Amino acid sequence: MIGGKKKDDDILDDESELSEQRTEGANAVAFSSAVYIPHHKQPPRYIRVRTKNRRSNEFNHIFLAQELRGTRPSPPTRQPIPADEDSSSAQQSKVNPTSGGPIWAVEFSQDGRFLATGGRDRVLRVWAVIATEEDRKAYDDEEDANTEKEERLSAPVFHSQPAREFRGHEGDILDLSWSKNNFLLSSSMDKTVRLWHMSRRECLCTFKHKDFVASIAFHPRDDRFFLAGSLDSSLRLWSIPDKAVAYSSQLTDIITAVGFSPDGKTAIAGTFHGFCMFYETEGLKYLSQLHVRSSRGKNAKGSKITGIQTINFSPTNADSEDKLLVTSNDSRIRIYNMANKNLEAKLKGHENACNQIRASFSDDGAFVICGSEDQKAFIWSRAIVESDSREKRPGEYFEAHSDIVTTAIFAPTQTRRLLQASSDPIFTLCNPPPVTLRSKEESTANLDSSAGDAQSEYSDRARKPEESPAFISRSAHSDGQIIVTTDNSGVIKVFRQDCAFVKRRYDNWETNSSFSRKLGRDKLLVRAGSIVTGTSVSNQFGQN
Repeated sequence: MIGGKKKDDDILDDESELSEQRTEGANAVAFSSAVYIPHHKQPPRYIRVRTKNRRSNEFNHIFLAQELRGTRPSPPTRQPIPADEDSSSAQQSKVNPTSGGPIWAVEFSQDGRFLATGGRDRVLRVWAVIATEEDRKAYDDEEDANTEKEERLSAPVFHSQPAREFRGHEGDILDLSWSKNNFLLSSSMDKTVRLWHMSRRECLCTFKHKDFVASIAFHPRDDRFFLAGSLDSSLRLWSIPDKAVAYSSQLTDIITAVGFSPDGKTAIAGTFHGFCMFYETEGLKYLSQLHVRSSRGKNAKGSKITGIQTINFSPTNADSEDKLLVTSNDSRIRIYNMANKNLEAKLKGHENACNQIRASFSDDGAFVICGSEDQKAFIWSRAIVESDSREKRPGEYFEAHSDIVTTAIFAPTQTRRLLQASSDPIFTLCNPPPVTLRSKEESTANLDSSAGDAQSEYSDRARKPEESPAFISRSAHSDGQIIVTTDNSGVIKVFRQDCAFVKRRYDNWETNSSFSRKLGRDKLLVRAGSIVTGTSVSNQFGQN
């Protein structure tokens, strides 16, 4: 308290009335509960999101929804004990650390169904999104068996165990890339790139290089080809059907990041000394280069480029221009115009001095997100406000881990739509699915196992009414973002934005009056009537 007033950092938003005092993301706890009662259970404590160069938060109501283990330690190994050591020392065997090591790469599949992760323990793990009501029931049943009932909301995004664990790499996995058809590439310190598919357990093909393969990228239009950048300074365009290099170009600097223009006609290589090199994809013919550096100061010499991403914010608009997002080890993220190579924005605030941390756009281009060496995740809005200085772009950040945040990405829009279809407790409350009204007699008849084919057909229609275009559009939940972060110890955290906060607060009939609260306490959740909805009572009000 200063002068009778609270400091800004001490002011708690009205959100705290429902989710208690906010906490830091590194100390956040994800509650796991198998039972969800709409209008009753609240999410875990919201995480404090701080602002930089702006007055208000765009990312309020963030909570930790899930925590997964993305790397595993190697089995304990005994080390030889010198003969002159005493017996007590000899009885102690040295074991590997409990941490499986850092996660270096994280990538969502283009259809939003899968998240691939890879890192120090050399295992490529693929996590499946909870995409159907059956998926969610299976998850809830598993949680029921393993945990006690909680009074807090459980809103997981992924199944608790990987859908696939691909093994074969003999060195750290450094980068990942998905194709449109769910083929997955992984590059490694073992000097190889390996090709996988979710339908197969084994590696489909191995592409050998002469040095560590730091970065890879599927061609955005033709997934028979991919680009690979290696520490041997060679840029290679591989043909997967031919299992051979289609074109290559030798650079004078180590390649640390690669990418394509959105149309796939231009290949881009980022180098150790801060150059972006542009090539025609066909033949890898040199076009131009860009030195990514500050105009003055210690960053004027250029720093290692750790990430490259391109995007076109309006691909259907012929006048829309491609943008280039470049992350580098001077703790800067820069957005360039691909056509004229002009710098349009510089984002800073995070720390990225020596790690291979890379920034990325959300799939709609509205936000940029990046991990940080100071245990935080940073978010910047792409919306350019006229009063904003190019050097002081407004942003937000929160403490995500207790270790270096090696990756931070947004889940794509399609992932949010899949969650909506799975009866996700956040999205279903925010955007209730269409409901067909029917009489109690019809409802009882539908539950009769002896019902005929015609009755069963009606029951199916009643359970799954047609979704309107407006409902499908709302299922994107632009205010219900999902953020996935990883750290140097192999922890995966899934943070969610509670887009149902307003409805939970103002549409909660159990807390709007003392009479309603009494009804809630007495569990009198259902009122007798002549009409029921196509959604069962247990789904509408939960079970105790």
